[in-house]
Amino acid sequence: MKTPKPREWTDNKTGRKYWRVRWNDVNGKENVKVFGTPQAAEDHVKVIMAERKRHGRAAAVNSDEISALAIWRDYMAKEHTAGRDVPALRDVLKGAIERLKVGSTTMPLGELRKKFEDAKEREQVSSRHLTTLKSRLKTFLSYFDTEEPSGAVTTEDVEKAMASMRAGGSTAQTVKGIRQAAHGLFAWAVKRKLVSKNPVTDADAPKVILGEVGILTPSQLKGLLRTALRDNPRLVPALAVWAFCGVRRAEVTRLRFDEMDLERKELRISAAVGKKGRGKVRYVPMPDVLLDWLGAAEAAGVAPLGKLVPGDNDQRSEGILNEWLKVARAGAGITVWPKNALRHSFTSYACAMTDDYPKVAAWLGHSGGTELLEARKAQNTGQITEDQMLV
Repeated sequence: MKTPKPREWTDNKTGRKYWRVRWNDVNGKENVKVFGTPQAAEDHVKVIMAERKRHGRAAAVNSDEISALAIWRDYMAKEHTAGRDVPALRDVLKGAIERLKVGSTTMPLGELRKKFEDAKEREQVSSRHLTTLKSRLKTFLSYFDTEEPSGAVTTEDVEKAMASMRAGGSTAQTVKGIRQAAHGLFAWAVKRKLVSKNPVTDADAPKVILGEVGILTPSQLKGLLRTALRDNPRLVPALAVWAFCGVRRAEVTRLRFDEMDLERKELRISAAVGKKGRGKVRYVPMPDVLLDWLGAAEAAGVAPLGKLVPGDNDQRSEGILNEWLKVARAGAGITVWPKNALRHSFTSYACAMTDDYPKVAAWLGHSGGTELLEARKAQNTGQITEDQMLV
């Protein structure tokens, strides 16, 4: 059999020179490989000839197969080290071949993700939401080959990926968020006929067990507001609306003073201000204690104009709010700050005072039913009244 010889080849578009090697594999199929240097091409010829010498033309294993086996063994060793089960190589190959048959006409996973993220940027979703979405999708795709056809991903693949996440130490809540992002990716692709089905739909989300919800006591909140009024009155309107209307952090950064109807004692949270993608307007009653704090802020020189928190975009406003809150917490001596402390505090006390979970859910813009609210009801609240929060 003739020894393959590298042939010089010039790309007409770029003018760059390459060296091309043609040879027949063990099955007689012609192969072509291009190299950037003549030395690399010659080295590959040596590999081909050494393989022929060792095994003959009908060798059972060629250099590509040997390389694939090395990759598999490396993967298997890492999975065993992590304490995870490894499927049989035969099953992996069969599954891969089936996926290639099904999804060979769909774009690679990595390209699909890029198109989806670009579409979300054009929708002008909040920077915080976009950052979280990208992070979750990056994690999801790390369990797949980004060059794999997107239509070849199966429900079983998704379930195995989620199981690996949990085995790797990710919490159920974290995995649930990643699953939600992946579901959104494939739902978007199905709608645009880029894939035929959503493999995430039938992959069960991990069950999240609700933990204890952290809230602030009335005395802590009063101390925080008084500290803000003394040291930084500009923070008071945002802090008071956040605490007494239960709005989300992102909503606080978008709200404007003219969205508060002081005569009707009602806060209007428009679709533009509310959680992105909901497209709904909601109204939240403004208790007298909130009006008192707004009045105190105005008396301290805060003009009720424009946004509650300055900043020309959501990210800038949120950064300012976080810095203001950090300083106020330190001044008030609050060293432990539970997650979503102000929104959860409002939820807990509102549920305890009204015992009307659907109403509180409507105020919150919460669409997940009332079970979560019932779990967050304040315990041993005694007589929770607005008087405890007065200036």
